[in-house]
Amino acid sequence: MTDETPQSKGGKARSKSLSPEKRSDIAREAAKARWDETLPKAVSGDASKPIRIADIEVPCYVLEDGRRVIPTNGMLSTMQMARGGSMVRGMNRLELFVSRGRIKPHVSNDLYERIRSPIRFRVGNNAAYGFESDTLIDIAEAVIRADNAGALQKQQAGIAHQCRVITSSLTRIGLIALIDEATGHQKKRDSDELQQILAAYLLPEHRPWMQTIPSEFTSEIYRVYGWKRTADNRGPRYAGKLIRQLIYERMPKPVLPALDEANPSNSKYQRKHRHHQFLTDQQGLDHFRTLTITVMTLLRISRNKAEFKRNLQSYFGSQMEFDFGEQGA
Repeated sequence: MTDETPQSKGGKARSKSLSPEKRSDIAREAAKARWDETLPKAVSGDASKPIRIADIEVPCYVLEDGRRVIPTNGMLSTMQMARGGSMVRGMNRLELFVSRGRIKPHVSNDLYERIRSPIRFRVGNNAAYGFESDTLIDIAEAVIRADNAGALQKQQAGIAHQCRVITSSLTRIGLIALIDEATGHQKKRDSDELQQILAAYLLPEHRPWMQTIPSEFTSEIYRVYGWKRTADNRGPRYAGKLIRQLIYERMPKPVLPALDEANPSNSKYQRKHRHHQFLTDQQGLDHFRTLTITVMTLLRISRNKAEFKRNLQSYFGSQMEFDFGEQGA
């Protein structure tokens, strides 16, 4: 006979104190929660196929109405928040967190209402609760604002750090792309939605040349790879391949093929323009710069190519395979 926990004993005692009619009502409501056909259904996603944010695996789903949803427990794990601790009746764990005086001044009314009312949806025959993917980034930004204002407690430093990891490695449309890839929803998206992504990322015509890759980025690549640089040497072609692999291939999948089509290479593998000249301001360049800063940070902390490889794979995980060959060296 196994030992019973105080919680299980209390549950049995409460059950015995209920009338047969009340127990029947509770059972009926529980069954309804599991089989409620009115709830939006998850059409893509599986708990065994999460996305990876830094070193955290996050379950995700796409609902039949197109919303990308992260379950409540996945949100807590991503932000490295404890699932237990003190609770208030009628409040979910995230709502309790953002309702505290230290955080609430930095949370918009819209965000607070979204957290108060999580999405209830169906996964198979079971009901689940979660939040749209944008909510993860919005909460992270609110926590960072609170941290910058010196409002957080020392024990919340880990949450603040994780929120900075989230915002430095993800943009809103980039998170959508990750979810669609992990859930397989990219195969189900219709052509209109793909066109919306391309419209968000790509300009109809290229902009004038602008410096987007900092010179320090290129210098760090040369240092880490041990390449020599001279005044008349533009460097190994492999440097350009690295930029393509580390930055452009991290964007939503339709973006790079569309850039290659808009800005084709000639017989000498040269292009008339830079790819970033075709990116939009708010989505394309924003995502491009975020990825550039992330990779440049990893370059700075790496002493050589082998260490850079370890740092890249530790940060990006298995979602991205890197070519660390010696081409062009």
